[in-house]
Amino acid sequence: MNPETNSAPANRASAGDAADDRLPLVLTVGFSGHRAVDDAAEAEHLIAETLAAIGAGFETLKRSLGPAFEGMPRLRLLIGAAPGTDRMVAAAWRAARLGEDHLIYPFREPEGAAAYTDNPAKADLETRVETPPAGEAWTGIDSASLGLDHERAHAEVGRWIVRHADLLVAWWNGAPPGGPGGAGDTVQRALERGLPVVWLKPGEAHPRLVDPAHLHQHAEAAETMTRLADIAEPLSAERLAQVLAPTLSPPGDGVNDAETKARRDYAAVDPMRRRGAPIGLAQALLDRTLWRSFKLFERVAGGARGRPDSIAGAPAALSAQPGFQRLRFASNESAVRSVHLSSIHRSEQLLLIVIAIAAVLTGALPSLISCPLAHDWSAGIEFALGVTAFFIAAAARRAHRHRRWSDVRRLAERLRAARATWPLGLDIADGHAQPPATWTEWRACALLRAAGPPRGWIDRPRFNAEAAWVAGQLIDGQIDYHARQHAIADNIERFIRRVEDVAFLTLMGVLAAFLVMICLTTWVHTPPAPDWFGGLVMVVSAVAPAIGAGCLALEATNGFGELARHSEHLEVEFRQMRERLGDIDRQAYHHVQAIIRRAAQLVVEDADAWRDRALRRRIVRGG
Repeated sequence: MNPETNSAPANRASAGDAADDRLPLVLTVGFSGHRAVDDAAEAEHLIAETLAAIGAGFETLKRSLGPAFEGMPRLRLLIGAAPGTDRMVAAAWRAARLGEDHLIYPFREPEGAAAYTDNPAKADLETRVETPPAGEAWTGIDSASLGLDHERAHAEVGRWIVRHADLLVAWWNGAPPGGPGGAGDTVQRALERGLPVVWLKPGEAHPRLVDPAHLHQHAEAAETMTRLADIAEPLSAERLAQVLAPTLSPPGDGVNDAETKARRDYAAVDPMRRRGAPIGLAQALLDRTLWRSFKLFERVAGGARGRPDSIAGAPAALSAQPGFQRLRFASNESAVRSVHLSSIHRSEQLLLIVIAIAAVLTGALPSLISCPLAHDWSAGIEFALGVTAFFIAAAARRAHRHRRWSDVRRLAERLRAARATWPLGLDIADGHAQPPATWTEWRACALLRAAGPPRGWIDRPRFNAEAAWVAGQLIDGQIDYHARQHAIADNIERFIRRVEDVAFLTLMGVLAAFLVMICLTTWVHTPPAPDWFGGLVMVVSAVAPAIGAGCLALEATNGFGELARHSEHLEVEFRQMRERLGDIDRQAYHHVQAIIRRAAQLVVEDADAWRDRALRRRIVRGG
């Protein structure tokens, strides 16, 4: 289980466009191609036909998928700036006004701000380019600073393109990969990830499309590469839209399936928006009273204290990035929803248990009170408590609160991981671009597409600073969180056991005393027990088992013992990750990325496991 920060609602003004454009439909087209072009006219023809199909296919996707998204749909081109096909495609893209073009540079000019598309040591003026202004979309990988040699620098550009693209367009002669970073190598990476590929082959009259659904015919991408000509099909806008739709569209049939209902619930529940009187006043009153019940219980029984703000401390340059602002806004928003629904759901369960015990006590109290109206008042109060419990449980079921909370909690943790890995140019979903199985994963991937890649020069000082912040958020934060969760859950479990023990011992003590009095009265002829003591026996006999049952229900619906052991295990695992990460300044670029990705994956895996456990622990009305 991962942190649920008590952060205030995100500041929409500071989030830039993210507040008004929360979930746009974004399609990122990556390109990789050869530097040398034998027939420029042929290349221009194939590129124009490809871009026309992409534009028309995106229009089809906008019509079919538009209702599931919010904001302005847009295309993005992710491309290098090398001579040859890179520059031809970028120029044709701009001329067609299809959307933003995001350039990636593999080398930085020594002691300068300009970029190179090939090794600067060659001093080739054709490969030297001036970087766009800082506010525009481009990424520079300062390979020398990051410790990447010439081949690995080109391979890193290919990785960035494949990681962030939904579709790869490749100008490729069909030959096996000649080395890291070439067009063939990038095509193979795309096939391994499961991306659709538009193949522009010199000498062919028309571009062809490789559908990733057909790649299962071969065991590995390297084997598929040798049979690609047999798998590829003619490119058309309609076919391209069909191939892209499963990855971009939300899961479900869009009518009344569970995933569609969950997405609608998420849009309907906005704890940051207050309604007018009297509903708004009632909502505010509940938030300040009843829905704080479980937090109070955590403080009293578990020793829980305030938590640090896990959002603070991001480097200034990172905080200024538009993509990071979007992810931070979305992460904050989902965390607020998660905390809000968690407070309601857990407090409802606690209140139902308290009401059940109070109802038993109320029903038994007339045994102690010699008043003509005691039974009448007792019946009335018990009835009122029963009605209250009924409406609390019915409202929870009608609002789908249990499912809402588990889904939003998963989304919050998925976005927490995405926000942490995004500065390093990676995500846990890099391995395979498969259609999302849940609406939470679909929404997270859509937000990552909208954010796009990080911008500006990525050199070693920037990488170290952002990786240190990420490690603090993702690894150190999880160590601290799970240490606190272990202590709180352990304390609550001991508290529940003590309450059970006290209730049981009280019951056994009262019963034993009553039996002793009966024996003394029968055998020794002592005066019988007073009437009030018999009433006390009835009250304790009813209330003590109810308290025990309430403790069992509280443990069953929250699993404090299991949570304590689970958090203890995860604390150890994250500590081991921190040790493997070591001193970031001295570690290799890809080593740091691998550890951070594994930490983010563990956060999301834990959220998935927690959601499965939570869905099995339905709210208990009792009585």
